[in-house]
Amino acid sequence: MMSSNHPINVLGTREHAEAITAHRHSGVYSALQWLTFSHLPESLQAFSRPFYQTAVELITTVRTDSPELTTALNKLIEAKDAAVRAGIISQHGVPGSVPRPAAVVSPPYLADPA
Repeated sequence: MMSSNHPINVLGTREHAEAITAHRHSGVYSALQWLTFSHLPESLQAFSRPFYQTAVELITTVRTDSPELTTALNKLIEAKDAAVRAGIISQHGVPGSVPRPAAVVSPPYLADPA
């Protein structure tokens, strides 16, 4: 049995996204990978988390993959990107890159789910 802090059970990790999208269309898989947030600095995770949560709820509720589902997920990616940029401006006063976290983090792994 996996512990609750195993990456597959941690919201926003690559492993969690892979578990949610197992056996789903590659567009659904890829979209959720773009919405993961565990790799972001903790101060920015709050701006990204709601979009991941919404996508997970959508994917688990809509059991049939379709162009409409992929479009909805892609719109969430657009909105998440804008929200994170707004968070950067809000926290730092200017647009641009943010200081790297002290710990090295792994970015989402975008591999073919097959």
